[in-house]
Amino acid sequence: MENLHTQFSAIKVPSDDFSSANKIGQGGFGVVYMGTLPDGQVIAVKRLGSSSRQGIMEFKSEASLAAKLQHKNLVKVYGFCLEGEEKLIVYEFLPNKSLDRFLFGTSSIII
Repeated sequence: MENLHTQFSAIKVPSDDFSSANKIGQGGFGVVYMGTLPDGQVIAVKRLGSSSRQGIMEFKSEASLAAKLQHKNLVKVYGFCLEGEEKLIVYEFLPNKSLDRFLFGTSSIII
């Protein structure tokens, strides 16, 4: 887990300071932003809100479990940040339905 710890500034810059233009989702635990690393890798950043019901122990469990469960059918965890009040998890970015298409092909999805 130590090698996955990332500085807040290294996540803040790729997400354009958590710009609302980069917001791709929101849930009970916070907001998810899209960003691009200097090497061109597109990422999704889960930023836990201050009003989140998820505490520090739950955050550490999620980050640890997601980092340990590396599988071709699971989204990859690139890093996490615990700095001051900030709690962030950096995931591989997957466009909508891309995992469905990878697993099942385009013709088997019924809408």
